[in-house]
Amino acid sequence: MESSKKRRLLISFIVATAFLLVSTITYALLRDDDPYKYYTGIGEEFEISPDDQHFLFPYYVDGKEGIYRANRDGTDVRQLTSSETERHHAPKYSHDGTKILYLSKNSDRVNSLYVANQDGSQQKQITSNNVHVSEAVFSSTGETIYYIGESSGNLKKSEGEMTEGSYLYSININGENRKQLTAKDYFYMNSLSISADGKALYYSLFDGHKDKINSFSLENGDEKEAAFSEVLPNDSYNYRLSPNEEKLAYTAVSEESQDSSLFEYELFLIDIDERQPKRLTDLNSSVVSPRFLHHENQIAFLQYTNWPDDPAKNDLYVLDLETSDLQPIELSISPRVSSNWLIKGVNQLVNGITIAVLYIIMIGLLITYLQQYHSKRKSYVPAIASLLLTVLVFISTIMVVVMVDPWIGIGLGMVALALLGCTVIVFGYALVLNLVVKKN
Repeated sequence: MESSKKRRLLISFIVATAFLLVSTITYALLRDDDPYKYYTGIGEEFEISPDDQHFLFPYYVDGKEGIYRANRDGTDVRQLTSSETERHHAPKYSHDGTKILYLSKNSDRVNSLYVANQDGSQQKQITSNNVHVSEAVFSSTGETIYYIGESSGNLKKSEGEMTEGSYLYSININGENRKQLTAKDYFYMNSLSISADGKALYYSLFDGHKDKINSFSLENGDEKEAAFSEVLPNDSYNYRLSPNEEKLAYTAVSEESQDSSLFEYELFLIDIDERQPKRLTDLNSSVVSPRFLHHENQIAFLQYTNWPDDPAKNDLYVLDLETSDLQPIELSISPRVSSNWLIKGVNQLVNGITIAVLYIIMIGLLITYLQQYHSKRKSYVPAIASLLLTVLVFISTIMVVVMVDPWIGIGLGMVALALLGCTVIVFGYALVLNLVVKKN
């Protein structure tokens, strides 16, 4: 009687674990796998007002991203834009500080370009959803906006399917007189900025070996490599030109992390004439979005504190370039109680580790059941089945890489490696279990 009860209990555990495993895998496959869906915190690509008195930045509240403004010391935070269905990010000031622009991302991941007054009023969309805008800047007069754009249809294509890349465009702030400026399209084009005299645009391109900075003359349309481009070292990112165009800030892998499994990106500064780089930070994480202040010898940046996890948690800092004083900017935003705490908890629990643990428990319970109520030989059947499944996934990985999509194949390869690890564990469990039972 007691044995029958234990047998039913073991079967119940097997069924319950199998149900949890199937449910977890199904949820993981069907859920909207967006790490920012319920995130609250500062986004990326902030900006500093022309008078250095305000920060303009994107901020998430339960996954809803809008544009906010704060005083230089982080006080008096005000929300300027909001949307229930789109995410507002990448804000920029006009040169006189009276206007702002920002990008609005819809559910299809298409960025549209918007302009508004500096307080967020009179918002206006000036590009259609047929064009995906990746970056934009104001002209020196504020009447024209220059942006990097590509067909929004590219977002649904893999790298090998794309026939066109990005171009440089101009459009006035009323959404009229749109012009394509560059004749050649580029697959990789970012870090758009405008020269101090307003006569040239700068943007980063990848030439197959390293990033280089191109310049586009707004006077005659000439496109060539910028004179200061060669100053940047290989493997430099997030470059930013100082207001007087005498220095370049950029991020690069720190020397001490080059031989580690996780690169750390620190902030560097280089004098264009002297060409001697100087390391500015030692934060052991990842520095992004450096921004020079306009009237003081200081630079602001974001520290990606949980690098490389998503969602990215960023802290805002200002560094004095003369004294090396590093000042954290605490944004005075009142914490809000999340209305999605349950679904956030479920999302955190549903991950690869949870699936692997449930898989190992289920196979282990099956091994225990077969060993206890059938035979030693049959107790190895679940582990052998796990090995066959692993081999099948490895074969599928090779076929997908060759015939379908290498990126999907890489994903399957990671699944196969995880299955292999689980299989080793359950084989070890079956062996130990049978040895212990034999000894007893």
